[in-house]
Amino acid sequence: KNIEEWKSILHRYERIPNKEIQKILKVSFDALEEDEQGVFLDIACCFKGYDLREVKDILCAHHGQCIDYLIGVLVEKNLIKIIHLDSHATVTLHDLIEDMGKEIVRQESPKEPGKRSRLWFYEDIVKVFEENLGTSQIEIIYLKFPLFEEEVDNEEEVEWKGDELKKMKNLKTLIIKNGRFSRAPEQLPNSLRVLEWP
Repeated sequence: KNIEEWKSILHRYERIPNKEIQKILKVSFDALEEDEQGVFLDIACCFKGYDLREVKDILCAHHGQCIDYLIGVLVEKNLIKIIHLDSHATVTLHDLIEDMGKEIVRQESPKEPGKRSRLWFYEDIVKVFEENLGTSQIEIIYLKFPLFEEEVDNEEEVEWKGDELKKMKNLKTLIIKNGRFSRAPEQLPNSLRVLEWP
């Protein structure tokens, strides 16, 4: 679909409850190949607003050298957009399409976040770490600690034993921003390809 068609569809369904909108948008997702779906979910859940080069570097570890092609397919189908400004290119997508992607992942295990493929929601990740609820289903963890204006200098600390990553045997990307843990991880999974640790 081109951009005008998407705008027309979104305008037409402005008054429809969010659940119905998600069903309509999911038709485009369902038409994607499996690897295209994977890249879309990675971007929707974790990498909206990221620099394009950084997204490619990270996702190449998940999807191999065909990442340029896969991102191109998503752009062509207007599921994501690349915004060029000066010498930078940023990956973004419409809020409703982002919500649709996140809901698809949430539905993998609505009540147990440790059984989802991607984790990005602060409370879910802290719960998984502090209660040691991780599983082999988790492939990406993107944890951005909230910054409270009155406590900008005080990074929040997650209490954990340090061995919680052991169960995450398929974890490929672990990105932690703005926070810290009570101790360093004892062991990193062999599957890990991308690590940003405070």
